[in-house]
Amino acid sequence: MRHHLKTAVKLLLLLAAAGAAYYHFRLSPIPVQTTSPKRQSLMETVFGTGTLEVKSVVSISPRNTGQLAELFADQGDTVKAGQTLCTMVADDLKQQLKVSENELEVTRATIKRLEAEIASAQATCDYTELAFQRSEHLFKANFETQEDFDKRTEARKVAAFALERVQAQKSEAELTMAKQSAQIEYNRTKLAETTLTSPFDGVVVRRNRECGAVVNPGVSIMEVAATNEIWATVWVDETTVSKLKVGQKAQVVFRSQPQRTYPAAVRRLSRETDRETREFLVDLALEELPENWTLGQRLEAHIMIGELEDRICVPTKMIRWEKNSPFVLALENGKIVRRALELGLQTKMMTEIAKGLSLEDRLVLSPDEHLPHIGRKAEVHGQ
Repeated sequence: MRHHLKTAVKLLLLLAAAGAAYYHFRLSPIPVQTTSPKRQSLMETVFGTGTLEVKSVVSISPRNTGQLAELFADQGDTVKAGQTLCTMVADDLKQQLKVSENELEVTRATIKRLEAEIASAQATCDYTELAFQRSEHLFKANFETQEDFDKRTEARKVAAFALERVQAQKSEAELTMAKQSAQIEYNRTKLAETTLTSPFDGVVVRRNRECGAVVNPGVSIMEVAATNEIWATVWVDETTVSKLKVGQKAQVVFRSQPQRTYPAAVRRLSRETDRETREFLVDLALEELPENWTLGQRLEAHIMIGELEDRICVPTKMIRWEKNSPFVLALENGKIVRRALELGLQTKMMTEIAKGLSLEDRLVLSPDEHLPHIGRKAEVHGQ
């Protein structure tokens, strides 16, 4: 008898524990936090994904084949317009320039000497001209013989020929000097071409050669990207083309910094749509860059195209989907239920509810946590 009594007691205790557990897990109210839809304005945006790009990238390469002598900038360095980036070996050009300059000095000395000879020849001409005129006057008055008159005439001609000869020598020397000056300018230009400078303020994005390498024209030593215009180049759907225009504000989020947005503005719209993806490119000018950035890094952009006022909205993170149908968890008669929705404008933070909710509805926060409890009673805690 006692044995049966003990068994009955144990059975009753088990049934009581099971009932308590069933009540706790199936019938007792679930503690939840709730919020309500809100009326607010929403900024309508166009979404796009893309990469960080620059407007101008220039390859630094020599105009003539030569050996790379020194590098003054490396990959990742910030450079200024006109800053020396590298130099080519220029010993031959320096020697040629020195020889040309020496030859020019010799020619200048020759011209100076010829100028002195011209002055002397001119003085001789002037003297022989006066002697000829005096001799001619005396000869006509029969005070001088024919022989003396002929000597004065000959001396006059010889002096004139001597002056013409030295003047011709000076003209030839001046032509030589002009040629040598042109050669010097040519050598200086060629020598200047061995010093390669940055065409603009920018950053060295890639270095392709080392010191000592022989580089041909057109072969890149390094690549410099202009930092005055760094763009977010994004792909957007072709259905948005009528809504976009230059100057619209935008927000850019880099995947390396998903918690921060960077302001930008539409700078340029492509006039060609990709035939496969049906998307086109939009270039956004960034007002600020991350401290560390790389060309080609991935990003997302929201282009602001207009504001919608007085809309019923809920946080986007509260919306869940099942079979392409959106819903939220709400409280009805104290129970957690699934509420089907029709959505309007969707942004990263808030979503417009076109149909399915009113401002009086109570929505369950943390929907993923409470999806298994649909149909159970809820007890509101906190909000």
